[in-house]
Amino acid sequence: MIRLEWHAHSFGSSSFDDSDSDNDSYQTDLDFRSHLHRYPSNESSDSSGQAQYHLDAFLESVVAREDLPDAYELSVTPDDFVPSDPESESLDQHTEYDDEELLILNTPDALYQLFLNDKLQVWISTSKCGVRLAYIRVSTYGFPMAAKNKLSAPRNAQNDNVPSTRSSVPSNDTSALLAPPAGCDCAGLTVVWPDDLRPFAMLFPWERYHEGPDSLPFLVDLRTPSRPQVRSKRCKSFTLQEGVPCHECAKIAHHITHLADTAQNPKSHTNYRFLGLAHMQDLAKAYANQTRQLKLQGLNDLRKYMTSLTQLDDYHHLLMAISEQDIPRLRQIINVALHNGASVREIVNKLEDALEATLVFRLGGRQLLFALNQSLGLPSIRTLHTRCTFTTLTPTIGPIRNEQLDENICSVVLSSRTNITILRGVSLMVDEIALEEMVVHLGRYNKIAGLCWKHSHVVDHVLHTYESAITIAQKIQDGDVHLGKELTVIGVACFGEDELYPILAAPTCKTEDARDMEGLLAHAIERWNATGAASVIGPVWSFATDGDATRRAAGHRLFLKNPLSPDSELYGILGNMPGLNTMTGDAEVTLNFDFKHIFKRFCTLICSPSGIVLNNGHIINSMMLVRYLVWLPTYDETSVIKLLHPDDSQDVPRAIELMQAIVNFSKSQHALLNDSFSSDVETHADLMSITLLSHIIESILMPFINTKLLLSKQVHHLSCYSHLTFTIFCVHQRSFMPFQLYYDTQTAVKNIVFNIAKQQVLDRNSPFFLGDCRDDQLELMFGRSHMIGGHNSRCTYSQALDRLGAAKDIDGVFKRHPELDPGHQRLSLGKRIEDVDHINQQMWRGDIICGHCDLSSAWQRGCEIALFILTSSQIDPINYSFAELFRDPGTDILRPLGMNKYFGIAEEDPDNSSCVPNPLPAPVSMPSQVLETMMPDSEAGEIQVADMSTEDDDEEPMLTFEEALTTECVSDVPGTPSHHFPTDPSIPALVQGPGIRADDYLLYKDRWIHKQTICRLVINKEFISKSFNRLERVRGYTKVNKRIDMCAGRITDQNSFLIGDVFLTILQSARTISIAILRSISVTLNDVSRSLINTTSLKACHTTAKVTGQLLALMLTVPSPSSPLLFLWNGGYIKSRSAIPGTTESTERVVIVSVPSFLVEPINPEPTYIRLHEDVNSDDFLEIQGGQSMWQVSHGSLQAACEILWMKAVEAKLPLKSIACITPSDAKAFPYQLFDGTPAVVSVEACNLLAASEGKRITICPLCEAKVPNMRSHIGQHILCALTNTPESVSLKEPVGSVLPCGFCGRSGLPECSITIKVPANGPPVWETKCAYQHTFKYRFAETGSKNKPCRNIPLKCLLCHPALPPEPGKSIRRSPVVSVDAIWCYNMPNHILNGHEEYSVPGHRASGVPLPAAVWDSVKLTDLEQNAAQIPQAHWQVGHKGDKENVSSSKSRTRKHPGLELAASLPSKRPHTVVQPLQSSRTLLA
Repeated sequence: MIRLEWHAHSFGSSSFDDSDSDNDSYQTDLDFRSHLHRYPSNESSDSSGQAQYHLDAFLESVVAREDLPDAYELSVTPDDFVPSDPESESLDQHTEYDDEELLILNTPDALYQLFLNDKLQVWISTSKCGVRLAYIRVSTYGFPMAAKNKLSAPRNAQNDNVPSTRSSVPSNDTSALLAPPAGCDCAGLTVVWPDDLRPFAMLFPWERYHEGPDSLPFLVDLRTPSRPQVRSKRCKSFTLQEGVPCHECAKIAHHITHLADTAQNPKSHTNYRFLGLAHMQDLAKAYANQTRQLKLQGLNDLRKYMTSLTQLDDYHHLLMAISEQDIPRLRQIINVALHNGASVREIVNKLEDALEATLVFRLGGRQLLFALNQSLGLPSIRTLHTRCTFTTLTPTIGPIRNEQLDENICSVVLSSRTNITILRGVSLMVDEIALEEMVVHLGRYNKIAGLCWKHSHVVDHVLHTYESAITIAQKIQDGDVHLGKELTVIGVACFGEDELYPILAAPTCKTEDARDMEGLLAHAIERWNATGAASVIGPVWSFATDGDATRRAAGHRLFLKNPLSPDSELYGILGNMPGLNTMTGDAEVTLNFDFKHIFKRFCTLICSPSGIVLNNGHIINSMMLVRYLVWLPTYDETSVIKLLHPDDSQDVPRAIELMQAIVNFSKSQHALLNDSFSSDVETHADLMSITLLSHIIESILMPFINTKLLLSKQVHHLSCYSHLTFTIFCVHQRSFMPFQLYYDTQTAVKNIVFNIAKQQVLDRNSPFFLGDCRDDQLELMFGRSHMIGGHNSRCTYSQALDRLGAAKDIDGVFKRHPELDPGHQRLSLGKRIEDVDHINQQMWRGDIICGHCDLSSAWQRGCEIALFILTSSQIDPINYSFAELFRDPGTDILRPLGMNKYFGIAEEDPDNSSCVPNPLPAPVSMPSQVLETMMPDSEAGEIQVADMSTEDDDEEPMLTFEEALTTECVSDVPGTPSHHFPTDPSIPALVQGPGIRADDYLLYKDRWIHKQTICRLVINKEFISKSFNRLERVRGYTKVNKRIDMCAGRITDQNSFLIGDVFLTILQSARTISIAILRSISVTLNDVSRSLINTTSLKACHTTAKVTGQLLALMLTVPSPSSPLLFLWNGGYIKSRSAIPGTTESTERVVIVSVPSFLVEPINPEPTYIRLHEDVNSDDFLEIQGGQSMWQVSHGSLQAACEILWMKAVEAKLPLKSIACITPSDAKAFPYQLFDGTPAVVSVEACNLLAASEGKRITICPLCEAKVPNMRSHIGQHILCALTNTPESVSLKEPVGSVLPCGFCGRSGLPECSITIKVPANGPPVWETKCAYQHTFKYRFAETGSKNKPCRNIPLKCLLCHPALPPEPGKSIRRSPVVSVDAIWCYNMPNHILNGHEEYSVPGHRASGVPLPAAVWDSVKLTDLEQNAAQIPQAHWQVGHKGDKENVSSSKSRTRKHPGLELAASLPSKRPHTVVQPLQSSRTLLA
């Protein structure tokens, strides 16, 4: 190790400046070989004569002139080098000093002497502080440390210690030095490495690069990898010749050559420390190759060993098969196999196939078994019957009895599990399968079967005589007993096993009520315990069924009647789970519903036109999902429509695919969902609801299909589902989910939790598979029974029993050979794992050991997940305050509204519309809270009733029993008898022989008839075979997609109105007709649902299209002079109160309205943000849940749209009563109100008509919208002003009608404004009109007028159109019939005369003509009072008639009466009718 010591001599700059540029410094290693005199030389004197010291010349020679400071000086004066007494201060030239002494002296001469002795090196650095010269001591460890030179430079700067960089020392210019020039730096030796070798660094033996006895004597410099340098550890660091290494470095060339030779061809025995990295890599690769070869050799040897062992096992199996099994035709099987070149294993497989000949017989029947028996040597049918035991079910003949259940339990279950001693939980399950409605004769029991088990006790099942069959047929005809429509099957399955054991198969007429089914279920459990099966196999834990309403009610009565006892072992596990319903049946049996049925029904609900209500009332249905699921990259519009509207709603994989698509879509929209400032407000609202829906779907779906989940994670999901649906159901109830579906799903979750707890009590170390909580084992058995019948579900009762037994045998074969089982496509949970068609316990990868699951903590964790989801929804937090809600003992997940009220099981609950196999989607039917604006009756076409009468002439007459027997092609009686059975010679003999039993025949008219023939011809004579198509056998079936138009157009089409768009319409509320903004949820055309409709078709007047939408809640901005009134959507909906069935309580539901499309006005509101509006209260927008996006619409736009829509309603002659009327729970929410509480946007005319239709007087003028007490008088003034062209002081919203305006409303041409009058001879005139503004008035006072009511505009009978006839001869009057005639309003009479009576003159309009009669003139003459009241200028006043006095007030002529005109609606007048006065001269009527 080299140790360096510095002896510094500094040379400072006298003109140092801190503002100079960056330090320029370098360090130079100097190698002085010549003596440097310390006296100034003559040769070194400058031109000024000043002496130059050798040291100065030395510095100038080794340091570039430009690098030296402006002025520099030594830290010591020249006197330090040239003492006054040179003899005493300088070194003695003749005295020899050793190195230690020179170092102790520490004078420049001493240090220079050490430098010459190769003991010191010179290091020079220049900087702004000056020049520093330092001697560097180079010594070994044994060299003593010397003191540093005491010379120091002036410290004029802070950066004196800045490190310097090395550079080469210029040594060409030596003119300033008296000493010989200095040498060059030794750069070391450049390695010359052979080109055919790998890089030097990779072959260098780095293990020898250290200090030690075996180390290399040089150092390596790899800063330039392409030109490595080496330097001897004893390098002098300088050389006399540039580019030539020093002597020490030159010596290491032979070391490099030796290394190259070693690297060229290393010996195999070379120690690893002499090898480089490349050599080590080569060795590692060689060892790896050798390892692989050894592994391959080991695998080959292992395969050889395994092959040998397998062959030994095959021979062993062959010997065991021959020794243990009595294989029929063993020699033939082995000979055929060896002839075909089969190995020993194939021979063993052939023997096993021979043992499984049952599968061939059960699937293919006798003929297939015979063919394989002849070709492959399989056992014959006789051998199978001799050697094998087939499953045989005891039939249910008559009522269900104990012996039937006991025999099936013993023969089917207990006898097949004699070698199984492990106790397991048991699940009973019940379902139905289709059955042909016919009676069969069972020869084994000599009884008929196929009658319903509920009513068959009324008949004798033994056919004693022909009359017995007649009696049974009559009972069936009278309805006392029924033919079995379906077969009720009860099966037993053990948890942890896939095998099913049928224990009951009873025909049913589907008339059983809940109590009947309750007795049946209790009977099955009771016999299970009574036979000892509960102690041998295991106790009953649950009873599973599908969504049948009768079985649901029965199961509720039977299995939710007892609270969980505190003494139960389950209480400690389940007692700490708030919200869990702990009601059970006897022995803690719970009710269960198959989750696959739940999946199908859930998808049916989503895809229904009414959809599912989420969040604060937002509806999501199939039409909206079509709009969004196409965003997924794996779906297009066609595939999405097919997914939402499948041909078979029973398809489980399709249902799961739809649910997964919704979940995937929700997860792909996080960016848009988290964007609080999204301008697409409607889409953002839809996504929030779809996200909540996806959480619900994911929580119920993942526990059954995600095979990686732990059991505790599965409980997390199920608990989350229960809490989510509990909350939303509390808010929306039936609008969210049908009662039955909610009950079934929550019951299924409860059953799973109970069964996990029971398994923990039974065996904590056993796994619990959620897939066992189902009833699809029955579905699989039914599927196999259909497969046995050639996929034909039509079978008789006897055939059904045989098929169920065969299905059980086939199931046993498939359990032994699962690779042979093709599975069931419609019950598959999806292809989540390759080559697997449905998920089972063997495929589950997660830990499902029940002891590893803490139920209470898992349940609580699910609750926390649900709370996290709900906090981001738009639901009021009071609805998910679970801690408070579940404190009520009558509230839990099955009783969401408390009061111990269960939903879905009451008799008054309507049928579940979401229950499959109802069609999907069904014909459009709105929920009960949907209000509808109806079309007028004239627009609705008449329903033509088809003539259902049919002709019966072509029908063939029913054959009698004798005729039917005659037409039989083959007699029922067997061939010629071999001997006679009866002893009575009058009775014909019955054939005797194998398989012939006398009890199977009846004697009818001296002829033996088989009882099955009698059943067929007598009891089943009206038999009609059921449809082969499964869907057509479903009750209430309607073809799927019949009510869905899947070709309505693409959602990307322009000018289309899509589901989810916002529109305007007019609604009735609080006795007003006002504008309403709705969000569309469905569109129908000709009662066919569509996802979109063209806007042109939408607005057509004569269209059958209807739009259904949800009524939106709007908030009004604070009015200000600078901004118009705006309505902003607060994210909520208008709600109304709705009664809860079975209770006295009510709940709120979103108002849903269906309107004709011509009353729909689509709008595109303007997006905005809450923060931009200081004129609203942000607390009114809490339902947006922290978002900022919303939309706004101006008050003026709404008012204009309201008038347009009302005009459309008038044009369509829409009755007011047909407009939907709503009653919101908050009266201030709708109609939309101003801040003073008045309706903001209403149609005044419509409101008036509405008030009139309710029998109330209209007080708002339709022309000026003024509130007036007397509409006739007020409208009369408008008419007078219009007739005289007098401008009015108020602006009219609508001008007065130009042709004969109505005296009540001032309009012209409206059919309802036509008026008629009837003038009786001795009674007051009676007028009639349908004008909405009509009101009663006293005709006598209106005719004469008054100061308060000067208007005399009353309906008149035109005496010119209907003149009075002269009296009959000899009489004073002429009696004529009183009929209604068209009336003319008084102010319209001049125009009527102008147009209808051209022969008369009209003052002011037509001067020529016959003067008007006096009676006519008196009826139209205006008074000054009424003209003043109408503010008519006198220049426009009416001109009086010639001979008349001045116009005076009508109050002074109250006694003048017009002929035949009396007070309307008054008592009959006693004055006689007068004839028409003679014609008088005319006078101008109007100025």
